[in-house]
Amino acid sequence: MGVGSVVKTYEVVMATCNGERFVDEQIVCILQQTVVPQRLLVADDHSSDRTVQRLRYWQQHSSVPIELLPLEGLERLGSCRNFERLLQASAAPYVMLADQDDLWDLNKAERLLHQMALLEQRLGSERSLLVHADLRLIDAEGRALSPSFHRLQGLKPERHGLLEIGMQNVVTGCASMLNRACVLQALPFPAEAVLHDWWLALVAAQAGGLAYLREPCMSYRQHRTNVVGAVGWRRQLLLRIHGVVARNPRAVVVRLISPGLLQVRAFLDRSGPTDLAALWQLLWSYSRWVRLSTALRLGLRKHGLWRTAGFYAALVYCRPSGH
Repeated sequence: MGVGSVVKTYEVVMATCNGERFVDEQIVCILQQTVVPQRLLVADDHSSDRTVQRLRYWQQHSSVPIELLPLEGLERLGSCRNFERLLQASAAPYVMLADQDDLWDLNKAERLLHQMALLEQRLGSERSLLVHADLRLIDAEGRALSPSFHRLQGLKPERHGLLEIGMQNVVTGCASMLNRACVLQALPFPAEAVLHDWWLALVAAQAGGLAYLREPCMSYRQHRTNVVGAVGWRRQLLLRIHGVVARNPRAVVVRLISPGLLQVRAFLDRSGPTDLAALWQLLWSYSRWVRLSTALRLGLRKHGLWRTAGFYAALVYCRPSGH
């Protein structure tokens, strides 16, 4: 696919932490893109292995400038805050997010740039825009696990409404591209941000600026040290039920539903609309009936009957945490 005149400058931001085993392969994929980035910006989160040494090696041997941000503080930031730091340091009109351990198709950037150009033609570049794609799953050795992350998860990535995204994230950061307007509106991340890609998706969703590419553009590596892995939704459901039964049920339920609700509340408090923010606040009512009727009025739903039923059962069973 040729993007011709629609090709514009982009950069890649990559968060690393103890990624020595895989980071070389990821960097090679980025440097061999059919449309190369103007810069690879990396923030390491206090790796204890040789990740930083590998990054220094590539700084000396890459045709694309590689900039390594200095360490910040004495403790690890975690993935979400590390990506926030990278986005704060980014400068290009378009930004792609990279994990340290995946394998990109060599035309990934070209395809996402093309989708971004189409989205800009429809909505304009002044809106917060984000394009994302499906992913294949591979194991630590690169062997195929699943041809589609979204199908494995039982997700419907075309659901791009603000509250739909708020209830169920469908955007995987390492398979996405965002424009400068989205970066600027998303920063700074609130304390309630659960995942960097989920927060970015909310920002773009409010502007109606999400677009989805059905075909995978990369291979998403699954291994023991993944921050966020891909567990099939049926297994995920069984694990959550087991967690409720085996431990303090109320505490587990609160932890399951509260973070996402709090993240949306923080977004609405910042960006509005104010009437929706006021209605959303009723989900913390002490009255089970008020919580239930509010959720129904808002039309809240997750992807699939079982997820949605679980959410409503949890909301009726206990009041979400307020912080």
